[in-house]
Amino acid sequence: MALCRIQIDNFKSIKHADLSLNHINVFIGENGAGKTNVLDAVDYFYSNLSTSNIRLDVFDCNNHFSNQIRIRLSFDLSEFVKIAKAQSDPNGDDDSDSSSDARYDGYYRKIISMAPKSQNYIFILELSQVKGQPIRWNYGYEDRSIIKSLFPLFHLDTRSLDIHKWDYLWDVIGELGKVSNSERKSLESKINGILLDNDGEIAKKLRDISKIFEDANVNIKSATPKDFASTLAKIFFSGNTVQQGGKSLGYYSTGTNSVKYIELLLKAIDEISKSKLKEPLVLLDEPEISLHPQLVDELSDTICEVNDKLCFLISSHSSRLTKNLMIGSGHIELFNIRLVSKYSDITRMKLFPQYSPTSTPRVTDDHVNSYFSRAILFVEGETELEFFSNSFLHILFPALHVIDVYKALSDKPVLNIMHPEKNQVAIPYLCLIDMDKAVGYEPKTKKYFTRNEYISDNHKEQFLFRSKNSNASYIYHQRKRIEAMANRLHIHYFQPLLSTNDPSHTDFVEAIHKYLLNYNVFTFSTTIEGALINKNSIDFSIVFLKGQIKEDAFNNFLSLLNRAGSVDKLNLLRLVFDGKSDLWQTYKSIKKRLDSGEANVIDNAFVGKKTSGWVTKYIEAFLVKELGVENLSERSFKRLMEDDQRKLTLINSFKAQFPELYDLLQKVCSMI
Repeated sequence: MALCRIQIDNFKSIKHADLSLNHINVFIGENGAGKTNVLDAVDYFYSNLSTSNIRLDVFDCNNHFSNQIRIRLSFDLSEFVKIAKAQSDPNGDDDSDSSSDARYDGYYRKIISMAPKSQNYIFILELSQVKGQPIRWNYGYEDRSIIKSLFPLFHLDTRSLDIHKWDYLWDVIGELGKVSNSERKSLESKINGILLDNDGEIAKKLRDISKIFEDANVNIKSATPKDFASTLAKIFFSGNTVQQGGKSLGYYSTGTNSVKYIELLLKAIDEISKSKLKEPLVLLDEPEISLHPQLVDELSDTICEVNDKLCFLISSHSSRLTKNLMIGSGHIELFNIRLVSKYSDITRMKLFPQYSPTSTPRVTDDHVNSYFSRAILFVEGETELEFFSNSFLHILFPALHVIDVYKALSDKPVLNIMHPEKNQVAIPYLCLIDMDKAVGYEPKTKKYFTRNEYISDNHKEQFLFRSKNSNASYIYHQRKRIEAMANRLHIHYFQPLLSTNDPSHTDFVEAIHKYLLNYNVFTFSTTIEGALINKNSIDFSIVFLKGQIKEDAFNNFLSLLNRAGSVDKLNLLRLVFDGKSDLWQTYKSIKKRLDSGEANVIDNAFVGKKTSGWVTKYIEAFLVKELGVENLSERSFKRLMEDDQRKLTLINSFKAQFPELYDLLQKVCSMI
């Protein structure tokens, strides 16, 4: 790689960063995390390579005692040294014509002279700045100028782009069109001959203009090679105003102009890398701004198509752009940036083999969206998604607004794509599962059994010690206790529902719950339906059911409910909401043991279809009851929750009625 490593110390929000780079490097994270600061550090480095552009806003603003920044960039000179050695004149004669590139021989020798200063042709250039003092470099001006020439920087910030005036385009065209001094002199001579060596109108006017400057005793400074080439290009095109399809740029949308502008620049930069002795560095700060998804696809295709002599540093909020670049390029690094204790924490993410066009499953925008999350909750099914998307709960527990909820636990390949630990990023997360995903009960043998997916022989656990101030049991000992309980417990339960109120069962379930929390896994004692329909909420649940089914069906079910014992009563109620019994039996398995009359009663009372929306209605009905209102809207609920005492009373009622759900919400909200 051209630029193969960036090391930054005490620059703005970046206390320390050490990044190994690839052809395409994408920085993702929430606003204010420090993505732009990485690009700004590189830009600041380059702005001071050959001139002085000292700024004071680059220092650590969190620590006033930190008064020194360091930016260290490592450049790979290997290709340039190889070319220089092949092309330079071995006799060292600048006037020799023995080489086709003899005019560049001195430049080649300077490149070769830099090789001994590097290790394995990696040239490390360091900027160091102390407050109130000039910038110090570890190499002199000549070496820095060569680095700037070999690795030119192009910074495209679409947020400050004037979409109707593409001035920066001419700078890039000027860089592409630069010629040698001898060819420039020849062109200047020919141009002067055309313009002045005649008696035409333009020759007379140019002589008059020259006389004005002479009389004023001023002169025009000779243009830089880049500016000279840019001016020639404008003369060649007879203008400098860019149009699309014969129409001005103002005719088109911001997104269309933006993507065309970036595409044109990247193609010009790509041509620079192919035709000149240069390996450009391109900074793109949120290039997806104002772009329709199809234009994002077009932009990402352009980035992936340029040759790998270019090095891209891209900050982005776009999951689509990130996904396209991961799939379209085999040379990419993904960095997640989070703000931790006011400093930017930069983590290199792990890329999976699923990032390919032929992978199964295909990577989607939703999968990559998880990389931009502040915190993630992984769930199993639609009921959990419905619960956590409830607008009233978002008002009651505001932290839910910034928690991203994904249905991924039932699909391992998808979970691997999204899981923070698998991707090696520090995004807080919690997995929510039903208890029967970790443990089961076999009625025939009357034995518990554990499932390897969540409770397995983890040899590392015996080395995970608690802190001296912790009251928690050792994780290893927790698992051993669970395994012993599964092998030895004999509990009392009631047929045919497999209901139980045995204290030993409660202790077993609680032990598993506490153990799995060590691994960021939250378990319900049964299911989310069981958390909603529990011993504290049973009376409310019966009233709610009455409003959801026909009167005859409810009366028949209520009669069945009244004949049941107190333990079975709760389990029967859970079944009609598609929940599971205490020992994790589904209605489908229980139905085989019921007589046809009882099964028919439950069937007619059943309301627990996954797409019925009963959870939303259930929560709204609870809030209406607790608040003593006839109906509820988001607007009216927000107004009611402006009363802190009323809000606290409602939260306490929710906690009393749904203790498992309240515990879960506390765990979820604490991730923020």
